[in-house]
Parts: sequence; structure tokens; C-alpha cells
Amino acid sequence: MDLTMSCSSLSLLFLIFSLHIHFLVPASGYFPPHEDCVPHRCGDQEISYPFRHIEQPNYCGYPGYELGCDGYNLILSMESLEYRVIHMNMSTKILEVTRMDLAEDVCHGEHVNTTLNFSLFDYASSYYNSTLFYECNSSLPPQHYIPFSCPPSGDGYFAPDVDLENPLHEQCNFSVLVPILQIEAPGLTLPPSDGSEDSAPISSTAISKILNIGFEITWIVNTWQCENCKKSGGRCGNGYG
Repeated sequence: MDLTMSCSSLSLLFLIFSLHIHFLVPASGYFPPHEDCVPHRCGDQEISYPFRHIEQPNYCGYPGYELGCDGYNLILSMESLEYRVIHMNMSTKILEVTRMDLAEDVCHGEHVNTTLNFSLFDYASSYYNSTLFYECNSSLPPQHYIPFSCPPSGDGYFAPDVDLENPLHEQCNFSVLVPILQIEAPGLTLPPSDGSEDSAPISSTAISKILNIGFEITWIVNTWQCENCKKSGGRCGNGYG
């Protein structure tokens, strides 16, 4: 047996095997499965594409559709405000949300209108343009405006369906638009208000309960390719970071 020939053959086989491994590993690593993009559970809801949990890699969701979780509730951040996601319907592409800054007491909320990022979301259904008026000078609110108090800032009014041209806008220092569904939640009713001085005020926390009915928004990004991917047993992502 020729030892020189045997060593040369072994060297050639080793070289071929080494080259095979060298090219195989990067090729398989360049298209990794989305192992980090498994649906993320939050309370009784689930985060999946086009959304991603904020701690997941960027490629797990579409840009702008990041959701947090406080352990029980999904949290959506948009236009300087945070919203609690009451319900997510993946088939209809609808989120039911409510403003977190007004959740417990409207007196502690931010004096900014509810504004969507219309490149990502839109309103999904009919809703009331409910409005909170703060630090008002008017002693006689228009009919159907409900008075409330926020010590020490003074009197305010809640309008379930506001007329944006109403002069009350000029008599109050702040007005905050907060959409709510045109569906009255069970057990939540507004006291009658006829615009007189005898109109009974309600607590600011009671108004918060009404606003916590929330409103519906729909996400705009097209996910039909993702649906086909999931039907074939795949997992969706948005490229690789």
C-alpha cells in the first residue's frame, strides 16, 4: 500500500468535507427560522404578526405595531399616549382600545386629543366624539353636557357627543377629544342634563368608567401573505434584523 497515496487521498477527502461544512453553515444560518417570533401570551390575549412584543426582535412584527404587556393587559403606544387593548380580533383586524391616562380619573389625564397614526391605524366603526372640557368659566353648560369637578383646577364638563362648533370650546381652557363606541356598556348611564344650574355633577371617576368602554381601530397593513404562510405551517416575520 502506497502510504503517500493514502495520505493524499485522506487530505483530499478532509478538504472536501471542510469546504462542504464551510458553505453549508452560513447558507442555513442566513435564512433562520423565526424561532424568536412565537406568539407572545399576555393575560388572555396573544401577540402575533403583524404585531410583536416589544422585547422580541424587530423582524417579528411590522414596523410600528409593537405591543407591551403589564402582565395582564396589552399596551399600545401611539402619538405620545398609551392605550390598553381591551380586545384584539385577528380575523377582522380590529383592536378595541381605551386611553390609559384617563382610565382611573379624568382629572389626571393628559390635556391632548386622541389622535391616531393614520399610516398604521384607522377608526373601525361609528363612534361618539365625546369630549372633556377642563377649567371652564361657563356656569350654564349646554344641554346634555355633564358637569364634573377636578379640584383644584375647577369645573369641567363631559359631552358624550359633542358639537365641535359649540361656544363652550371658547369658555374652557382645555378640551380633550376621546372617542367612545356608540354602544352603552351595561350599568353605565349618564344622569340627565338640561343645561340648567340644577344639573347634577357626577364624579370624575364615573366619567372614566364611561370612557373605558373604549373605541375600535383597525390596522392597515396587509397580512394576506402571512395568513397563507400560517396555513402552510409557517411563521410570519418582516425580514431579518
